[in-house]
Amino acid sequence: MTEGHTTPAGQSVFFDLFEPEKAANMLIRAELMHKLTKVLQARFSTQGEAAELLGVSQARISDLYRGKIGQFTVDMLINLLSRVGQRVEVTTKEAA
Repeated sequence: MTEGHTTPAGQSVFFDLFEPEKAANMLIRAELMHKLTKVLQARFSTQGEAAELLGVSQARISDLYRGKIGQFTVDMLINLLSRVGQRVEVTTKEAA
């Protein structure tokens, strides 16, 4: 029987799949996407309404809701969050 790999508690699976720099970027994008999706779903009943407020296409909102992380940059997500009245704060800490 082969022993499986388990991601340590408190660490993202992204760190198992990618180099540390890419994993950190992916984790940040995932967190920003999750927050933006929650805000939009709470405020708007349709993707079209959300798209209109954000100045993007409905397809773009669909990509967001489907978690298509490769379609979004950190900059874009921060800008979109700002448009819905959210402030993004960045903190750093020493790597384990």
